[in-house]
Amino acid sequence: MDNMMVKSDNIIVFLLLGALWGMSYVFMRFTVGQVEPIVIAESRLLIGALGIFAFAMCKKYWRSQLVISKENLGRITMIACFNSVIPFALFSYSMQNLNAGFGAIVNSTSPIWTAIIASIWLRERLSSSRILGLFLGCLGIVFLMWGKAHFDVGGVGLPVLAGLGATLSYGIATNYIKLYGAGIHPIGLAFSSLLIGSFLLAIPAYVYLPTHPLSTLTWLSIFGLGIGSTAIAYVLYYRLIERAGPTVAITVTFIVPVFSILWGDIFLGEVPTLNMLIGGVVIIIGTALAIGLLPISKKSS
Repeated sequence: MDNMMVKSDNIIVFLLLGALWGMSYVFMRFTVGQVEPIVIAESRLLIGALGIFAFAMCKKYWRSQLVISKENLGRITMIACFNSVIPFALFSYSMQNLNAGFGAIVNSTSPIWTAIIASIWLRERLSSSRILGLFLGCLGIVFLMWGKAHFDVGGVGLPVLAGLGATLSYGIATNYIKLYGAGIHPIGLAFSSLLIGSFLLAIPAYVYLPTHPLSTLTWLSIFGLGIGSTAIAYVLYYRLIERAGPTVAITVTFIVPVFSILWGDIFLGEVPTLNMLIGGVVIIIGTALAIGLLPISKKSS
């Protein structure tokens, strides 16, 4: 009975996490024309850090993990740059022009970049199924962008490149954490990297602070992005890792685009195109192969 309750709880956390991360793209879309992307990134970092701090205050063990040691400060700053500052800023910019579902599908390529970088940087051997996954992922990206990713008026070439730059940054961060993140508790790492990231973006964000009053919807979107899609999402993600393991937790990548397309349709009236759906499915299959969730076993003769 207890085992069944734990499994059902994991399913709820899994779905809620996918829903929150999927909603992040809708929150960003709601701020278009109201707040500059750099300010959105800064608010997400700062509110996310404060949110995690508030959650940690309710749990003694987490509270003890928030203190940053001097020897870890440099490593955490690097992680903050590649896992928070750069991707948050680039995605805030790209979502000025991409719809919510499209943005989430682009973000789902993060594990593909992680695998590519690991093969180059960490010299990890790629199996035939993972190589096939990388090929399919790249093919899905090309299919998704076909006819749209130009740099003329109406094209989304630069926003798509910004989104891919964000996922590349996530790939670098993931491998950097594998190498240098040992011994740092995930909650402490999440809090400190977000907080340091907010310091790094504070001055440029201050320059672009809006001078006009913001609507209630804009404020709700800013806090929803920082608290719901960042602070709560981080806590749920690490809870899922602790209870179900990293392999299960990373599969949330596959349901985020589903939720994002759903929320985009409900809240923004964004109807998914056939190209988006086909490209998204190909990318998700490629991602599953690239991270080893769908290994192709060789038949013994």
